[in-house]
Amino acid sequence: MLKRKRSKKQFKEDFKRGLGHSYLELKESENREKYKDIVLWSCLRNTCYDMQCEGGRGIFLYHAICLFEDKSFFEEAIIQKFMQKNLDTWLFDQLCELLCLFSEDGSTRARESLYQKYNTMLGLRSYRLNQINKNNLECLCVRLTSLDGFPAFKNIVKHLGEYTLRKSDSAGMEWFYSDAKNKFGHKRVDSYLQNNAINSEYVKAFLKSVSEIVIPNKHSMDPPTLEELIKAAKEKRSRGLSLRFAKEASEDDLLKLAKYAIEESNLEVKLELLWTFRKVRFPLGESYIFELAESNNQSIRDVAFEMMKHLPPDRFHDFAINLLLQKKELANALSLLCYCYKPEDEAVLLEGIQRLTVSYEVGGWHGVFMDVEHLLDDRSIHMDPSVFMFIYSQTLCSYCRHTLIYRMSKRKVLPQAILEECVHDSYEDTRNFAIRQLRKKSNSLSISDFKRAGV
Repeated sequence: MLKRKRSKKQFKEDFKRGLGHSYLELKESENREKYKDIVLWSCLRNTCYDMQCEGGRGIFLYHAICLFEDKSFFEEAIIQKFMQKNLDTWLFDQLCELLCLFSEDGSTRARESLYQKYNTMLGLRSYRLNQINKNNLECLCVRLTSLDGFPAFKNIVKHLGEYTLRKSDSAGMEWFYSDAKNKFGHKRVDSYLQNNAINSEYVKAFLKSVSEIVIPNKHSMDPPTLEELIKAAKEKRSRGLSLRFAKEASEDDLLKLAKYAIEESNLEVKLELLWTFRKVRFPLGESYIFELAESNNQSIRDVAFEMMKHLPPDRFHDFAINLLLQKKELANALSLLCYCYKPEDEAVLLEGIQRLTVSYEVGGWHGVFMDVEHLLDDRSIHMDPSVFMFIYSQTLCSYCRHTLIYRMSKRKVLPQAILEECVHDSYEDTRNFAIRQLRKKSNSLSISDFKRAGV
């Protein structure tokens, strides 16, 4: 693999994205200490774009920490951060995972900190747990059962049951309960709870709290009528209803909704009414959609571009190209272009995505990158891999990076060097995929060979 020499700023950008070559650069560096502050910075922040999809960066960060001689430098800073109150749940979970990894490597200090935090959160007698602390406590309980197994589960159940009785307030541990069944088996978990609920008020209280599952009203899941949708739109609560309406609505109801939306003067209500037509074709002609795309209201323009994607591609191709040439509506125009892409559009597409602002605060790039990735699914389209390599290096979402790598591999346009560095990617599925592909290419290597090589 070719070595990449980058500035500290470039390294930080790559490392916060969880790119495998940033780990390799750190590992091969002759002056690793200069990156120490960047690794710590990443440990004390949630650098995921969407941790719910990405699954966290704990293992990636811990592997980086282990490259330094003094791991205690990181451990102490992580503990100090972990002990703060009301941390964002995703960051809290990352800190939990890191401290569990330290504990698994024999750190008494890390283990004591985890249980100290656990005892503190359950021992708050002056007030009930707020929602943030409930979420954080549940994260911590899940991590502790991963660390200490079924004995930890049994102790936590009793403690949570005691909390429920003491506060007359459920700690809300449905995820913890579900995770335990996945870890230890449904039969083992439920048998323990049911058998011990007979003699333990605490276990009984916990079992009751996770058994009280609210069954949705079947009627509430039925498609709304046109009148119900319009009423909800006026109350600014129709987004979810509009998706169900789009699936089941008759052509006559869609036509009536379209007419109602055209006549509506309140832009917020108009937006709600138009939301349905993100999923089904607008029935009143194309000219109105293009008029909406010129609105002074950004949200209205956004929904108009979504509506346009239901038109035949030749109806909006030139419109998208002209916007890009004029440097207008960059994200919307790029997404639209992916729905009407022609081979001669490659240069315009690459130039456009290179101009996008990629940040945690501005999300337009995320949808564009996903739309460009989908072009790989069309075997009739042949594009220079540089378009996809740009997305690989720039996306903040490691989950999307995984889907991109998978598609590039399937189309046989994934460079070998990229596959090799993906073995060290922050996203577990990417690491596993890279290992499988490399093993296929080298049948003589076993999984133990990868482990000995530090993979």
